[in-house]
Amino acid sequence: MKRIALASAAALVALTGMASAQSASALTSATQVTLSTLAPNLDTSSLSPIQVRQLNDAVNSDNGLTTAQIKTIVAH
Repeated sequence: MKRIALASAAALVALTGMASAQSASALTSATQVTLSTLAPNLDTSSLSPIQVRQLNDAVNSDNGLTTAQIKTIVAH
């Protein structure tokens, strides 16, 4: 019985991790709108999941996303 509970818990943790990783690899609609205004020629299809997360985080920050931040994030 304990093995079944442990296996179920491990599966749940794995699925939760995969779901959060997948959601982090997509630009939010707010980020898409901001990028279309500040960097309309940016090819977002080539962004890494880390870059996507950084852009989303910057848009959701108190300061918002700036053109300088876009350049810094995309350059890495």
